[in-house]
Amino acid sequence: MDNEVKRAYLEKNMLAPFSKGKNRFMVFCDFCKKKFHGSIKISKNNRAYSMSVNGANFHHLDGNPENDVVENMRLYCRKCHKNVHYWGIIQRWLEKTGNTVDDLPDSKKLKPMTYRKY
Repeated sequence: MDNEVKRAYLEKNMLAPFSKGKNRFMVFCDFCKKKFHGSIKISKNNRAYSMSVNGANFHHLDGNPENDVVENMRLYCRKCHKNVHYWGIIQRWLEKTGNTVDDLPDSKKLKPMTYRKY
């Protein structure tokens, strides 16, 4: 993904443009609102490079990594990003089997699985 797209996404959500040189910023996960720190360098000709957001990932809403438009981007913490992909796997499985979310069993009362060593 292009750093300019990431920059446009961050500037849109932070409501402030980045200045030339090194910029430090704080952003939040679009799902769980966890706080992250990042940095971006803006060159003399106003191009973004060397961007990092510690502990977060950019995600394409439509699943197409070629569709680099700001409206298609979200920033998720690593846990939420993983869960978004897991939910996509479940949705595709439901569609393939002809079921809906309502057909899934209620698993709120299930205990986590444990593994015993034999």
